[in-house]
Order: sequence, then C-alpha cells, then structure tokens
Amino acid sequence: MHWSAQALARQSSQLFGRRVQLWLFGLPGTVVHEGSHVLACLLFGHRVDRVRWFDPRATDGALGSVEHSYDPDSAYQRVGTIAIGLSPLLVGAGVLLLAARWLLDVPIVGLADLNLADLAFADFQKVEPWRWAVFAYVGLSVGGSMHLSASDLRGTRRGVITLCVWLVTASLVVLSLWWVLSQMTPTVWPQQVMPVLRRVAATMELASDAAARALQLAVVVNVTAAIVLFVVRRLLRAVW
Repeated sequence: MHWSAQALARQSSQLFGRRVQLWLFGLPGTVVHEGSHVLACLLFGHRVDRVRWFDPRATDGALGSVEHSYDPDSAYQRVGTIAIGLSPLLVGAGVLLLAARWLLDVPIVGLADLNLADLAFADFQKVEPWRWAVFAYVGLSVGGSMHLSASDLRGTRRGVITLCVWLVTASLVVLSLWWVLSQMTPTVWPQQVMPVLRRVAATMELASDAAARALQLAVVVNVTAAIVLFVVRRLLRAVW
C-alpha cells in the first residue's frame, strides 16, 4: 500500500507538475490523511495539540502533521498509537471503497463481501462518464496520500509492545480458564464458553476481511492510476 501510493504520487507529480499536483490532488488527500490521525486520536483519548492540515511550503517536506499527546501510563492510549499511526491506510482505503460503491455502483453487500472482480468487470455502459471522472480524482488525491511517514511508524512502537503483552495475557487467561473448567465442570466450556468465543471470532474475521478488501482495492486503484499516468506521460513526450 505504501509503495503503490508513493508510485501514484510520483507519477502524478511528473505529469502535472509539482505545484499543480500539490494543490489539485495533494490538498484533499492530505486533509483526509491528517483527518484520519485526528479521528484516531479522539477515539483513543489522545489530546490533539496542533493540526497542520496542508502546508505545501513546509521546509521539512511534510504537507501536513498532527501533534498529539497522551498519558503514557494508560495502556489503552498506548495501544491507540498503533491505530493513529496506521489510520491513513484504513481511512483512505475506506474512502476509496465507498467511492467505488457510490460512484461506480459496485454491488457491495458488506465490506467483507467485496469481490474485486466486481470493480474490474463493472458495467461501463451504465456508469456515467462523470462518475468515472470523480472516482479517478478520488483515487489520485486520496490514494496518493495513503503512504505512512517515518513519524507515523515511529509513534506505534510503544503501542505494539503493549498490544503484544495484552495478547499474551489474554491467551494465558483463556488457556487457564479452559483447563479449570475442563477439570471442574466439563460441560460448561463446550456448551457455554465456546459459542461466545466463536461469535467473537466470527466478528473479528468479518472486520479483518473488510479491512483486507479495502486495502486491496486501494492498491489496485493506485497501481492502475500510476500505470495510466505513466503511459499518458510517455505518449505526450513522444508526440511533443
């Protein structure tokens, strides 16, 4: 996802020029990128200290940034750093997924049920040209801004450690509970506990599949758009 977004941004910059690319495509994409950080901060209780929504003249090369702070003693807020760092991928992919649904009428019953072939074999005659144009614009602007910065990745370190501790602890608790119940009341685990665990696992599987489909769609859109822009740039160079 990171590489495909960078390739798309590079091709659009070389075709349209850096200044045009920034204001025409970089502005909405950066707003979505930084907005995803802000949304994740609010969900995990982080305090948003400062937001730079779009600054094409920034000397550090970053078009936008979000400065936030949190309580290092709060495990929940530490785990939230993972979601905050990865939020541009998930939110950006979700925007592309919804754009495909609303603009191209891709038959999506649910996010987890998305078949990428639905997008590839959509009935082109039933979709107005302006819808394809808007979808292409969303793909160029949002898709080209879905790559993660070094600061995005650095901020997830403490959260990863805390999350790993949580997972190990949860696994040990479940195994201990299974052993105790199997020794004392053998019927409780298979009849009461396992159905609950299966429902939880099924819900997590649906959420995981939905996120995977959204990211796959985003990669397809980014790669396709990058190839098209590369071909157009070559053709224009050959003609002129």
